Amino acid sequence: MKTPGEQFNAAVGRQLRGEIGAASSSIAAMAREIGIARSALDNYVTGKRAIPIPVLYAVSASLDLEPHIVLNRAEERLRAEGGVHTATVTPLRPRTDVRGRHEDEAEVAFESPLAHDDDTDDLYD
Repeated sequence: MKTPGEQFNAAVGRQLRGEIGAASSSIAAMAREIGIARSALDNYVTGKRAIPIPVLYAVSASLDLEPHIVLNRAEERLRAEGGVHTATVTPLRPRTDVRGRHEDEAEVAFESPLAHDDDTDDLYD
């Protein structure tokens, strides 16, 4: 059984294959265009190998698509195929031991001519 990551990688590969076909191109032509071996691209789009981010970017750029669009479409494809569900995002709760934005103190740049009560210039002489 494939891990969720492997399932998603395979869905991205299927989506890339579909996008390449929709652009009236072939795996061999795309591989030549982005400068990798045809067999390597074939392994990526069939899900046999993990797709390197630079390859995703190169194929996307060649197809005039943003990489995140390919990934979103692959995620939709995976859900439609009954694959893994995306992880639930748990919102972070504010911590009481960390000051919030409204409690930030103004800081003065190191080389600033302005004086500041908490200035530490003398520590670096």
